Amino acid sequence: MQVVCQDVTRHAVRMLEELHRMKQDDDHCDFIIQVGDDVYRTHKNILSAGSAYFRAMLKYDTKESRDGKVVLKDVDSQCVKNCIDFIYSGKFEIRDESIIELLHVAMMMQLHDVKQALSNILVESITIENFFSTRNVGDMYGLADVLSECRIFLQENIMEISDQAGFESIEKNDLLSLLESEKLKLWEEEKLALSLKWIDKCQSKIEYLREFLKVIKFYLIFPPYLQQILETHPRVSNDSELYKLFTHHILKAFATAKKDNDADKLIILFDDDAYCLGSFNPMTEEMEKFHDAELDFTSGVTAISYDSHIYVFSEAKSVHRLNFQRKNSKWEKMDDMICDHGVSPSSVCYTGSIIVIGGSGYTEKADVERFDPSVNQWFLLRNKPSAISNASLVSLDGSIPSIVSEVFEMVPQFPRSADSLHPPHNGLISSQ
Repeated sequence: MQVVCQDVTRHAVRMLEELHRMKQDDDHCDFIIQVGDDVYRTHKNILSAGSAYFRAMLKYDTKESRDGKVVLKDVDSQCVKNCIDFIYSGKFEIRDESIIELLHVAMMMQLHDVKQALSNILVESITIENFFSTRNVGDMYGLADVLSECRIFLQENIMEISDQAGFESIEKNDLLSLLESEKLKLWEEEKLALSLKWIDKCQSKIEYLREFLKVIKFYLIFPPYLQQILETHPRVSNDSELYKLFTHHILKAFATAKKDNDADKLIILFDDDAYCLGSFNPMTEEMEKFHDAELDFTSGVTAISYDSHIYVFSEAKSVHRLNFQRKNSKWEKMDDMICDHGVSPSSVCYTGSIIVIGGSGYTEKADVERFDPSVNQWFLLRNKPSAISNASLVSLDGSIPSIVSEVFEMVPQFPRSADSLHPPHNGLISSQ
């Protein structure tokens, strides 16, 4: 006995085409699907093979099986036709505006392939504007892929989504988990602004804000921003506990900055010839050796005095510091800068942080980054509008004027509306 095998795929395609033709020509049709005034003639066997919904309906002695007819209500007729076409041909058409109606019919007929295809379309078409409607569809029909992608999209676009109608529909615990997530790429100022916006839109209890604040790192927030919130957000300023919390961090930050200024009693010189650090006392006009260099960075460096330490920024992004109040102290290696600013990076102290801007030599750059000594960590800030090199920087009343370029406002003038407390994206530098 011989077994003859044809091309299975070709055979299946030909059978589907023939079945589809039979439906269109009413050949051997024995079952009617009616939606309103529209009548679709089909075959019981084909429906049972392609849909678990019809299989259960036609397998037993049901009214529909005896009558050879089913009347579907509260469904879109064109979507029903599309699903019938899929059963017969493996293909279906879809209009963008009918995806939810088609999903409803596909779920009813238990057409899992159609459901998955529609789920993929929803995932690929998520935008800021349709985020909440898409998430609601995913939740209504239990579309795990859609809900998973919505969580990722929310995490990556939370600040823009917070401006959309529906932001208040996010559950408190979901927002709290988002703020705690290490994958959330927001500055602490943005996390605080987000929390305040959610509290205001939901008209929620101020106690919820306290829960959000527990996961926000206040020591990384610029004090003038906290001050601005106290001035524009009465629900915060009128709550004694929150007022105390905000003012504590404001005073602590400015006290640290003042301490830094008071510590500068010597002028430190990097002596490349003697391979050491020298000190000059302006009061006594005396020069003496201060510390051995120990490391090979006596030339081509920038040094900043902050909180009893000398911070040295050298080429190849390296950073070291020395405690000048401890006798026989050793140089400490700190985290490298994120960007390559070249030789003698332009740097300046500002409100508990150290700011490095631009490039050096013939290399002009627009990179700006901030170093927080309290956590030994660098943070990228918004780039300057124009690239610079070899800039001389000073900190002056909330601004950083650069001698070769424009002035940067380190503390921007935020909108006075409490509902629009939005720090600039990716840092607190904006060009003026």
